[in-house]
Amino acid sequence: MREIYITISFIFISILNCFGQKQKDEPVTYLDDLSIGWVKDSDTLLFRATSKVLVPIEIYFTSEENKQELNSFLLKPKDSLALLTYFGELPDSIFTARFADSVRVGYFIGHKSLIAPDLDYLYRLPFKSNKKYEVSQSFNDKFSHNSSRSRYAIDFQLDVGEPVFAAREGTVVKVIDWFSKQGGEELIDAANKIVIMHSDGTLASYVHLDFKGSLVKEGEWVERGQKIGISGLTGFTRGPHLHFVVRKERDISIPVVFKGYEGKMLKKGKRYQVVE
Repeated sequence: MREIYITISFIFISILNCFGQKQKDEPVTYLDDLSIGWVKDSDTLLFRATSKVLVPIEIYFTSEENKQELNSFLLKPKDSLALLTYFGELPDSIFTARFADSVRVGYFIGHKSLIAPDLDYLYRLPFKSNKKYEVSQSFNDKFSHNSSRSRYAIDFQLDVGEPVFAAREGTVVKVIDWFSKQGGEELIDAANKIVIMHSDGTLASYVHLDFKGSLVKEGEWVERGQKIGISGLTGFTRGPHLHFVVRKERDISIPVVFKGYEGKMLKKGKRYQVVE
């Protein structure tokens, strides 16, 4: 999952290579968010996924031949689900090899059936009051806010060590705070972050936080305006800033409106302050 979140890169080959070395009832773990793999239950072969996170996950199958989506599944938080069962005449090894040759698997955090974005919600700017902060990138910025997952992201110029505040109340579903390096694209998955799920199912990411810069834990409820972390300089970035984005299903970013700036898009190079 990319800065959460997430799609995964497809790695069926590594799953199958590991399968013969694992116990038959032990799924192959390959991500922090879930484990997935083939397991044997009596005479039935199961392709099973188990969630490790507090947010729903959408898992999908795609045809290797034409890239068309074949099926999708809702994996509930901390739950397990059999995505496929097989009890035919082919040996297990042949069936799994054929499956790997014809189907790819991916996932997203969140599920479309559980997300209904409240586009009228007025967010709080995610930094401290009584000080203005500059926007270094806004919506549709050509440098890096130009894909569906980042089109509506905003970068605020916070220095290292400055406090970060929740823009909206919700449940903390992901905390990453152990990275310490900053650099090029090779560190795109090495940014510290906090992800908060809102009541409408959307997910807010607060990214590039400091090493050990989280003040909240997974599963914790946070209030709007609560101090949740410390700004830093981690991951793929040219300088210290807070990257803030809200996404719906399939990692699609959505526009947000901040209190005091209704009807306005925050502009690159302009400075803004919290309106309580």
